[in-house]
Amino acid sequence: MNRKEIDLLLSRMEGLKSLLEDNSLENFQQEILRVENFLKRFGSLDELLTHLGNVEKIAYTAKDFLNIDEVAAYLQVSKGYVYKLTMLKELTVYKPNGKNIFILRDDLNQWIKRNPSFSNSEIERQANIIAYALNQKNKNKTTKGGRK
Repeated sequence: MNRKEIDLLLSRMEGLKSLLEDNSLENFQQEILRVENFLKRFGSLDELLTHLGNVEKIAYTAKDFLNIDEVAAYLQVSKGYVYKLTMLKELTVYKPNGKNIFILRDDLNQWIKRNPSFSNSEIERQANIIAYALNQKNKNKTTKGGRK
């Protein structure tokens, strides 16, 4: 065991000691039942911890402004690349205290959309729109030229 694991174990033992000292046997049994209910719901402690980790990851999606770590996770790139994007002024940044960088989620979504690669059906749809507009423009030219 390394030092960190030993400290964690000692901390848990101290927490258990205070729980036992500060609570009656009935309160202790209720706490055990609460833990058992969580374990029944999630199957195991590992599954519960995984679930909590996923909840933490998802929680940042409700925020309008993201910090550098959250931006990197959102874009699935490194923090260094995010800093490079901010240095190149590819992304608008906000520094309310002059140091910490925040980026608006909508700005990230716009940045993601900057170079689309359209599907064949989307290209065909846009071509039809342009062809229709050109056809309408040509019809207007012929009717304005004196023909009735």
